[in-house]
Amino acid sequence: MKKTAQHLIAEVPCRRSRVETTIGIDLGDVWSHYCTINQDGEVVDRGRFRTSPKAVEKWFTDLPPARVAMEAGTHSIWISEQLQELGHEVIVANVRELRAISHSDRKSDQVDSEKVRY
Repeated sequence: MKKTAQHLIAEVPCRRSRVETTIGIDLGDVWSHYCTINQDGEVVDRGRFRTSPKAVEKWFTDLPPARVAMEAGTHSIWISEQLQELGHEVIVANVRELRAISHSDRKSDQVDSEKVRY
């Protein structure tokens, strides 16, 4: 008698995040560039901030909860922890896995900060 296959992977309901904006950050040693995207995928803000705990606190404390995506690197650990403490959802991505950035002919901090959201 043949046994019926059991599903070994449980289905987890997809939960919708309540964030209205996504912020892509291209981390740098001195300056980090960001690009803010609204729910419709439109760029609503671009800029830069110093790569320091004080500057991260200044720029991100008064923002409503946002999804923040950044590349893995030297500063990503402490920045991601600080952003989570401020109430943001943080995604740290391996840049080598992001084809949009690693295979791009148009490289710049501003362009990378927008592409990291994908």
